[in-house]
Amino acid sequence: MVVSGGRVVTVGLPGAVDLPAGARVLEGPARTLLPGFIDAHVHLGLCRPARVLAGGITTARDLGWERRSIGALREALAGDPDAGPRLLAAGPMLTAPRGYPARAGWCPRGSALEVRSAADARQAVDGLAAWGAAVIKVAQEPRAGPTLAPDALRAVVDAAHGHGLRVSSHCGALSQLERALEAGVDELAHGLWSNEAVPLPVVERMVAAGMTVIPTLHIDPSPARIANLRHFLAAGGRVAYGTDMGNAGPPPGIDPTELALMVQAGMPVEAALAAATSGAAGYLGLGGRGRVAEGAAADLVLVEGDPAADLRVLARPLLVLRDGHGS
Repeated sequence: MVVSGGRVVTVGLPGAVDLPAGARVLEGPARTLLPGFIDAHVHLGLCRPARVLAGGITTARDLGWERRSIGALREALAGDPDAGPRLLAAGPMLTAPRGYPARAGWCPRGSALEVRSAADARQAVDGLAAWGAAVIKVAQEPRAGPTLAPDALRAVVDAAHGHGLRVSSHCGALSQLERALEAGVDELAHGLWSNEAVPLPVVERMVAAGMTVIPTLHIDPSPARIANLRHFLAAGGRVAYGTDMGNAGPPPGIDPTELALMVQAGMPVEAALAAATSGAAGYLGLGGRGRVAEGAAADLVLVEGDPAADLRVLARPLLVLRDGHGS
C-alpha cells in the first residue's frame, strides 16, 4: 500500500505496487493494518490529545464540555494532525435548571447549559448549531437533579433535527428512556445508564425508531447493562464504539476491554471492530474515513498480530497515521 498526500494512493499485492522514489518503507509481516479508530464518546478536556492519537484514536467526538475551551481545542487539532485526534464536539449538555452535570465535579463550569422551557431549548440548540456542534447532547439523569420536561426535550429534538443534527442522551433511568423515545432522541450515549433491565418491547421500539447505542460498558460492565446490549443487538440495533474516555477509566487510546465486552454481549469481533471504524465513520458522516482502500484518508493503525484473534494487540499500536501524518 502507498500513502501520499494524506490519502491511500494504491493498494495491491506485495511486489505489484510501484513505490515512489524516496518512499519510506515499512514492512508488515505478522502485522495488521486497520483504519484509524473513532471514539464516539470522549471528554477530551480530561485527556492528553497526543496520547489519545498515539493510542490509535484518529477521530474523537466530545460529548460534553465547556464551549470556549473545547472549541479552541477543536480548532487547534484541526490545524495540527500530529497533536491529537480530529475532534468533533457537542459543546455543553442541555439540562434542566440545577440538572446534571451543573453540579458535577468532573467537568468545568459551563459544561451544562440549563434550559427552562421549550423556547429556551430551541434558542440553545440554535446557538450550538451556529457554534458548530457536531451533535446535541442532553442530560436525563434523575439521580443527580431535575431533568428536562417532555415539551423541552421534544423542542431540543425538533430544533436539532431542523439543523441536521442528532440528539444524544445521557439517560439514567428506564423512565427517562421512555421519555427519550417519545421525544425522538437519536442516540443513547451510554446505552441505558442504570442497572435496570430494558423490557423487550422497549428494545423493539428503540430499534424501530432507529436509535443508536454507544455502550461504554467498560466503565460499568454490570450483567444488566451487558444483557440490555445483547437484547438490543439481537433485535437488530445499531451500535457505535465509545468509551467515555477522560471521565472514567478507559485508557487514552483504543480500549480492547470495551471491544471485548461488546463481543461478550453478542457482537462478532469483526462487527465490533467495524463499530469503531467503518461503521462509526458512516454513522458520523465522515466520508472517506474508516476504511483501508484506495482514495480513503490515510487514518491508519498498524498493530503486531491479528486483532480478530486477540483484541489485546490493539492496546499497543506500532504506527498511527492521521491524514498521513505520524510515526
